[in-house]
Amino acid sequence: MLIYSIIFILLLFGVFHFDYKKNTFLRNFYYFFVFIVCTLMMGLRYKVGGDSLTYEYIYKYLPNINNFFQYTFSDHNENNFQPSYLLFVALCKIIDKGYYFYQFIHAIIFNVVFFMFIKKYSKQPFTAIFIAYIFIVYFYFGYEIQREMFSICCFLLSYKYFIKNKWIPYYLFCIIAFSFHISAVFLFFLPFAKLLKLTKNLIIFSLIASIPILIGRVIFIDFIKILLVTESMQKKGEGYSEIEFSILGTIFFYFVRVIVFIPFLFYYAKNKVEENLYDWMLILILWISILSQVMIGFDRLNNYLYIPLIVFISNFLYEKSFKFKSYFLKKTVILSCFLFLFSIIWIKFFTANIDNKYFFYKVYFPYESVLDKKNTKEREMYLIKMWRKS
Repeated sequence: MLIYSIIFILLLFGVFHFDYKKNTFLRNFYYFFVFIVCTLMMGLRYKVGGDSLTYEYIYKYLPNINNFFQYTFSDHNENNFQPSYLLFVALCKIIDKGYYFYQFIHAIIFNVVFFMFIKKYSKQPFTAIFIAYIFIVYFYFGYEIQREMFSICCFLLSYKYFIKNKWIPYYLFCIIAFSFHISAVFLFFLPFAKLLKLTKNLIIFSLIASIPILIGRVIFIDFIKILLVTESMQKKGEGYSEIEFSILGTIFFYFVRVIVFIPFLFYYAKNKVEENLYDWMLILILWISILSQVMIGFDRLNNYLYIPLIVFISNFLYEKSFKFKSYFLKKTVILSCFLFLFSIIWIKFFTANIDNKYFFYKVYFPYESVLDKKNTKEREMYLIKMWRKS
């Protein structure tokens, strides 16, 4: 827990001293120092994370460079891992066959892209990182979605081309992203979202349209399955379609993933300064959040949007051009943002548990390092119980 507290203090100081106070002396050096500390924390962790333990278990079965082609394009690849991810693993094994070397290189790649993106697009980079950190989004990207992380990094690297409508380099990045994870097919359709305009009427229409979609969930899922063209997509779709909520669970999930974000969307639709600049992102987040009530797998598409959203929110908090008619309205809009971010990961700490004994927060806490290699029994039991249940 000590390293988590140290990074929390480092980021909090950066928010106050550099973002809020606008001091510039040693700003870049301090930013680089925070990057180094975060990278070491992520790269040197020992059995911390949920999917991390799964990847660690299967790592030894993944191909080295000698049998890469034989494994990748055969029945041995029963997990249907994409070629570029398997190639990355194979290249890591050339230098060191151990999982923790791979984990360290993985942490470096993610943090380099993450910190570069935040630095380039956020006017208050420490605030953006602090938001990602306290809402556990940073850990989710760095610990959990190890294959999809590469695809997301490709999107972050292509973001400048996406914003400037330079589609040839953008789609080249999309192809690379897809070669890491099939969810990147979403990126091929993303540019069409820039044709959309966020208005109050669109928000209201989206909420009304969500009602028959929720009621006709089974029919909608059958339609979606037709669009899943690859075997890997079909397997994912089957798995996600089997996850069902009770009526109370559906209402709760709809509230925390859709309703809580509506006050902010209404405010932004009315008061946005730069026309349509972020409309595409906010509309997609709303629509994907609605669709995830039907099939939980849709929620993964928002993974590509969360980091740009956090950058947008960090800028929004300091933007003086946004006017509020009352103190209450300001607090409501800001609370709307934070409640939505809270719902991404933190809500699982209170709702996702097994037998009311093994809780999700054990996936991230406490922190253990490869320097000590101390096992956390509660964490491993949570994952074992979860795997058995699934």
